[in-house]
Amino acid sequence: MNELRGQLHKLVDELPDHTLDHARTALDYCVNPEQHRMTIENAKQRATENAKRNLREHAERTGHGFISGIGSGGGHTFADGTHHSTMTAFEDGREATYHLYMFRGTIFEIIETIEISQDGQRLIRRERIKGIDGIEQILTAELPVSAPFQAS
Repeated sequence: MNELRGQLHKLVDELPDHTLDHARTALDYCVNPEQHRMTIENAKQRATENAKRNLREHAERTGHGFISGIGSGGGHTFADGTHHSTMTAFEDGREATYHLYMFRGTIFEIIETIEISQDGQRLIRRERIKGIDGIEQILTAELPVSAPFQAS
């Protein structure tokens, strides 16, 4: 066993019992991060659960607002009931950011991706916007990179 592995074993042995579940989760992730990546569908589900809680709390605190079945994760509910949340996930093996919005009673979602062009000369940012009716629109912006990207 190498020295670093021995140090890690020692750290695990010193952990208080109430932290072992958290440590196991972290170590499981380190063994196979691909298996534990959050998908867009997982992000949507988690965001929905969090939004229901956040919007319910907003309505209880203010006496008005929305109590609905839409969702969020790590989001904000503003005084007027507008809601926005964001969660990082993976779609088709690439990092994506899932946004859930409720603006003046209208719910919509955005899945945002950023990538470098194949020639390394341009940054490509896409937003796939989906309305409550299921219709999607894609907005794309391409910008020059400050220095050519070199894949390693």
